[in-house]
Amino acid sequence: MPGNTDLGNRTVWSELQVEPRDLPGHGTATLHGAVADQIASTAVKLDDVQTRLVALAAALRDDLQRIAAGRDTAMPVTNGILRNGALDIDLLVTRRTELHRSLTALIGVYKELPAFVAPPAPVPAAKAAPAHGRLPPRQEEALRLVGSSTVTIFKGARGSVRVVAGGADVKVATVDALIGKGLVDHYARKDLFRGHDLTLTPQGQTRYEALTTTTTAARSAAARARPAVLPAAPEEPAAVVVSVSPPAARSLR
Repeated sequence: MPGNTDLGNRTVWSELQVEPRDLPGHGTATLHGAVADQIASTAVKLDDVQTRLVALAAALRDDLQRIAAGRDTAMPVTNGILRNGALDIDLLVTRRTELHRSLTALIGVYKELPAFVAPPAPVPAAKAAPAHGRLPPRQEEALRLVGSSTVTIFKGARGSVRVVAGGADVKVATVDALIGKGLVDHYARKDLFRGHDLTLTPQGQTRYEALTTTTTAARSAAARARPAVLPAAPEEPAAVVVSVSPPAARSLR
């Protein structure tokens, strides 16, 4: 399209030697960013108005050239030669002037700002360790056993699955629950005739160590809270009472 349709961008480049979107601070939550954002927005609006104005002026120019050349003699005139074109041009020119003044003022404000210094990048917050809810008592005890001893699961001759945990009562459902939570390695039921020693997953090992630490700390706290028993004071020996009779009086003869 003939004509200068990027009036806003050209104005910014002429004054600041940079494209509006490349202004230092553009897109940041700073004073520079606020002014730069307004400059970029105003430049886009100015370019849009200028593009519409150039297109309308070009259309009216074609109409006037046709009239000047006498090529419109056979064309009926119903709504006037220029129709509403002249009024539209007046409105667009007025709007263009307003936007150009606003853009010039914003550029002046931006020039008065000190050199832009990028704010320091935010320090990423350390990820908190995921909070684990406490396991039900049966699962907690089974986890302790798997972590501290040999727990075997196998299938009997009649097809029933049992867990052997050194005499402790551990249910298959409890083991399956720990597997479902990713704390105990999965086992294949078809291989259970040979037995399968259960092992902890890395997550299960972490939970087991946490349980052990918690138990040790609780026992230490209980020991500290238990009142100290002082040794009994030695009994004093019973007092010996010695009765002394008064000397008998001597008779004088």
